[in-house]
Amino acid sequence: MTLPPLSAPPASLRELRPAVARECLRLENALLRCGVAHGQSLLLAVSGGGDSTALTVILALLAPRQDWRLHVCTVHHGLRPEADAECAQVGHLCAALRLPHHVRHASVRDMARAAGTGLEETARKARYALLEEVRRQTGCHWLLTGHQREDLCEDQLMRLLRGTGWPALGGMAACDPERRLLRPLLHLSGKTLRQWLTDWGIPWSEDSSNSDSAFLRNRLRHTLLPLLEKENPAYGESASRLWRLAQLDAGYWESTLDAALALTPWQQTEDGITLPRALLRAHPPAVRLRLYLRALRHLNRRHGGQARAERLLALDQAWQEGRGNTRFQFPGGLVAVLRGGAVTFGTTPPDPK
Repeated sequence: MTLPPLSAPPASLRELRPAVARECLRLENALLRCGVAHGQSLLLAVSGGGDSTALTVILALLAPRQDWRLHVCTVHHGLRPEADAECAQVGHLCAALRLPHHVRHASVRDMARAAGTGLEETARKARYALLEEVRRQTGCHWLLTGHQREDLCEDQLMRLLRGTGWPALGGMAACDPERRLLRPLLHLSGKTLRQWLTDWGIPWSEDSSNSDSAFLRNRLRHTLLPLLEKENPAYGESASRLWRLAQLDAGYWESTLDAALALTPWQQTEDGITLPRALLRAHPPAVRLRLYLRALRHLNRRHGGQARAERLLALDQAWQEGRGNTRFQFPGGLVAVLRGGAVTFGTTPPDPK
């Protein structure tokens, strides 16, 4: 196998064009605001594509400034014949940057067949499980991925199609402390990142599966997004603004729910969470819906699954109508039961009498 030629990567920010250096410094500041501390270890998820390759080079430039210790991990899904070459290319870049490179393998087809799930979802779950495993093994404080602005646009559209409510409609988080996950490139376009790599003489791989129309994300990327960008060439910037507004609103709602629960706490047991009647009666539908969602998300840390807006609306409608002994099923094997004006969420709440 012959690897594409690799120019010497830039050794410091001083070697970059001023505008590019400023973007890298903004990214550094964003990481610091997210809680990345001086001297911490960071694991970079790198597939060999343009986005994650750019992430590797940028972090290698920033690491000496903050004494960050970098590790790189590539997950081989065993789905494409060119994956071996892509892993080798990432290893080639890591050798040039003097970064440790970890490769993990997942038999995604076998896993999908055994679980009865789709390839894309199975690959995503396997990838994050292996990355988390490597993060813990290497003692890294954070996992960084190469998601960029086009990924954010696609994610917003997919959430819209699923009926996601506000502010989650704003898209994936840039900082996810609970999962120790960071997406520092979220507001840079993939086109910009690939242009930087071209300027630096650093090759990257194009994942052939990104053109497979069997996947919804690819259909959005190659059909709907170009139409939206034709109507509004600055659509990506609009998506970033929507994301920022959603983050502001998410902060407001979190503080609102904290205040509501401080006055009237929910009741938590080993079996689930009960939102008492007094708590629900004290607030309008917008707050009640988000209380339901918080309870489900709290339980979903163990059981998985995402609640759809129509189920939450139906639950609240039943509560407003005073329907007792009523049960609603949610993803992750979770159930909500209405009784006496309270709502209990759990895997096996008491059967209605």
